[in-house]
Amino acid sequence: MTRVPFPVKYFERNLVFGSDESVYAYYELQPFNYDYRSTDDKLSLHANLEAFYWNILADTHALVVPEFQSLEEHEEAMVGRLNGNDALREAGVHQIRAVIEHLRGKEVHQHRFFIGVKLKEVSVQGLSFFNELAYLLKDFKRFLLNQSGTDSPEIYEEEIQAYMVQEELIFSRINGFLRVRRVTPADLEWLIRRGFYRGIGETPRRHNWKPQAIPVTVKGKKARRPSRDILTLAEGRFNDSHGRQLIVEQHVGGKVKKGYMAFLTLSHIPDKAPFPGLEWLYCLQRLSFPVEASVRTETIEYSKALTQVLNKKKELKAEDEHALESGVETSYHILHSRQEANELESNLRTDKFPLITTSIVLCVSASTEEELHLRIQLVKDLYSDMLIQVEVPFGDQWRAFNEFLPGAKRYITDYIHYMDPAAVAASMIGATRQLGDGQGHFIGMSQNLPVFFQHDRGPKDKKLSSTASAAFIGSLGAGKSLGANLLAYQALLNGAKVLIFDPKDERAHWPDFLPELREITSIVTLRATLEDRGKLDPLMGAASTADRLAAAETAKRILQFLARAADGTYEAIVIGKAVDQVAKEDRPSMMRVIDRLREGLKSAPEKRQDSLEEIVDVLSYLATSGQGQLLFGDGTQRAIDLSMSLTILQVEDLKLPEESQTDFGRMGIALLMAISDFSRRFSNQSSDEFKLVLFDESWRLAKVREGRAILEELVRTGRSKNAAIYLISQNAKDMLGEEIRSNLGCRFVFRCRDLKEAEAACQILGIEPNEGNIETIRNLPTGTCLMSDLEKRVNELEIRVLEERLFIAFDTRPGSRAEKNADLVSLPTQERKKGMLPARSFQ
Repeated sequence: MTRVPFPVKYFERNLVFGSDESVYAYYELQPFNYDYRSTDDKLSLHANLEAFYWNILADTHALVVPEFQSLEEHEEAMVGRLNGNDALREAGVHQIRAVIEHLRGKEVHQHRFFIGVKLKEVSVQGLSFFNELAYLLKDFKRFLLNQSGTDSPEIYEEEIQAYMVQEELIFSRINGFLRVRRVTPADLEWLIRRGFYRGIGETPRRHNWKPQAIPVTVKGKKARRPSRDILTLAEGRFNDSHGRQLIVEQHVGGKVKKGYMAFLTLSHIPDKAPFPGLEWLYCLQRLSFPVEASVRTETIEYSKALTQVLNKKKELKAEDEHALESGVETSYHILHSRQEANELESNLRTDKFPLITTSIVLCVSASTEEELHLRIQLVKDLYSDMLIQVEVPFGDQWRAFNEFLPGAKRYITDYIHYMDPAAVAASMIGATRQLGDGQGHFIGMSQNLPVFFQHDRGPKDKKLSSTASAAFIGSLGAGKSLGANLLAYQALLNGAKVLIFDPKDERAHWPDFLPELREITSIVTLRATLEDRGKLDPLMGAASTADRLAAAETAKRILQFLARAADGTYEAIVIGKAVDQVAKEDRPSMMRVIDRLREGLKSAPEKRQDSLEEIVDVLSYLATSGQGQLLFGDGTQRAIDLSMSLTILQVEDLKLPEESQTDFGRMGIALLMAISDFSRRFSNQSSDEFKLVLFDESWRLAKVREGRAILEELVRTGRSKNAAIYLISQNAKDMLGEEIRSNLGCRFVFRCRDLKEAEAACQILGIEPNEGNIETIRNLPTGTCLMSDLEKRVNELEIRVLEERLFIAFDTRPGSRAEKNADLVSLPTQERKKGMLPARSFQ
């Protein structure tokens, strides 16, 4: 094996001291979304990277590395968040195990991006002439000792402080172009150690570990002498006898495991590649397995670059003249090179950009040799389509391995590209396809990456502090209800309280198919019958003082609206007084308000008695007929119980007017006012538990001003009350109100066949409504959507319901109800109690 001294001597904060006396400062780039962005957005992101490479004027080391997620740790975290009775917890554990089994064998990971910048060498100040001479001699001694590996020369405290001051300037400069954070010692420990576990498994981590250094005094100066315990991170037995791959052996769990890795280099990248179109690092994320990358650059300033180009032109001209003198035809290679040199000189003189010497090394790893070779071929095929040439250098695998270590130097010099800043920036390092929260319940796959969703992350995440509300948009049968139902069910597993407005009676069967929900579910029907009378009476069921005041205001609005009594009129004042008096009673109700109004007729002025009598007659009639019975209880009915974890509210035949219809459907609008009060009362419960209100067919509410007011209030106030609202709608245009759209956390857009609907859906997602995005939305497969997560990243998501019983329960396709009932009836009684159903393929 080629002998390469361990490149890292010591690290402090985000500074890495190399064994060759170089010092790098490392930073982590904040990932950004790239897919489905407009061309202008992509060019803007590219411009930021280009400006970084143009202005940094220092050697850099970029790293793209996957951080693997342990399925065992994820399972433990998800089980720890389960909250509920034994049946609900058991169902949650069963679902989580199904997820772990489904993902087993897949490499669950997320990409992380790092940039290292080489700092300028500093010297110790304040030494005497003889001490300075001794210090310079010691520099040479350091070099000899490092090369021999027999000692670790000390690092002066003044050196460390000088590098830290320099790092502050670098950090400020980088943040002018990119969004970065300083890495921590834990990050550096992981970046070093992880390479020794490629193809084996997750890298073990040490808690609060950092390299030790012995404090010493040299020539009267304080210094640190690294103890070389950093070498303990370089563990494992390597075999490079193959020449084009490395094999590492580690003791894991009492067993010897082997990992296989191969390092590839990009030997040719097209000079005139279009952008967007040739993102030569970002493209690797299309693969179903992670590929690491190390990109090292050195900057040649404009004047030096121009001099090198002119010298090269002279060499090529001399070769051309020599060929003519010899009577030999000039080779195509020389002619082509002269043409390229002329173009480069012209571009340099025009734009005055620096030249950047760039080397790119990729790493592919696997647990078996066969899998490794397959992955190498897939990487080659990917780049072949982009006219990029890939090599697997023979005999340089160990050198390439060390290039990935932070603080190391460039070891492979045979594949260097002379690129301008724009070409280097075309890598689009930092762009990610990641989607979702990275924690919580599994909801589906975004291409080759699993998507996890934590329903209450928005309000709890200090960096985000956003709403947890979401919208589900799409045509009939596209899968929006299935997705919303799955997320609501998972919220229940984690102890949330859920209220569902179900106008189409699509969820009343849940307790029959999902036995874990039976004890925690309350199904409330709202029909024009005596049995359901008073269930939406705003004055009934208000417990707290705040709820009573809000209920009284709602009652006033409903009665004034039904009686056509405008604000400020005598009739409105009389209604308000009657409500205030009844609200103080032990058993307030809307019928008691009518009784109060009837009793007050005798004391009313004679000229007002006719109008008040008419109001009492109208309200009395409405209170005893049709859906009006829902609003007018007499105090003897039982209010809707909000203590259950799941409340399904079925509002049948709710007729709402169009915006232009001011008189038709007044009762429907009055019911909306009551529903608004009920929803507010639900959300105002203890903020210790998360509340979720799901409105199915929300387009019906959005058609009228009162309905939009409900949605806007719940969306706007949800974060402060630890609550969220989920909106399911066929019409994307209904969600375009700024008050609603700006307060949505996540958006799920399923197939929208209509062109205008697809354009509106693009606006909801925050992507450009260009032809490509519109066609994508119009042709999404059933069960697949475009998701915009809390970080505003947009990508495709295929909803996956892993338990057949859940899929059958949540399926809302026409005719599915009969199939469900047949499945349920056909089961033996014992199996029906367990919620078992015959399995079938549905993905």
